[in-house]
Amino acid sequence: MSNPFRVLVVAPDYGLRRSLEFALEVEGLTVLSFDDVNAALASPSTATGSCFVVDEEALLNHPLAMAVVREFHKPVLLLVDRSRSMPDVLGVRVLRKPLLGNALITAIRLTDPSAGTGQST
Repeated sequence: MSNPFRVLVVAPDYGLRRSLEFALEVEGLTVLSFDDVNAALASPSTATGSCFVVDEEALLNHPLAMAVVREFHKPVLLLVDRSRSMPDVLGVRVLRKPLLGNALITAIRLTDPSAGTGQST
């Protein structure tokens, strides 16, 4: 594995999850994906993640999910498509869907300057 930066994707929708995996892997990032927060948190691989990309749908049935995810002390990129206001929370960056251009890749790179710097898998 040439890039130690590992993105953890949590998205219940299979199509969205696969789309995110593809987009991130094309950029040379290592991706671990899960369909729900409990599966992500139960995985021993989660500890090796560099940042979380979490679709808001993954949080709807788990009221403490964000608090639990934040306990890993890693940056969280929250994907939202609702027009409700989102409070600024330390360590959480909100990205609105649909993601345009390289918004997700740019946000991931901002969490760690060494992420996706031309290294490929």
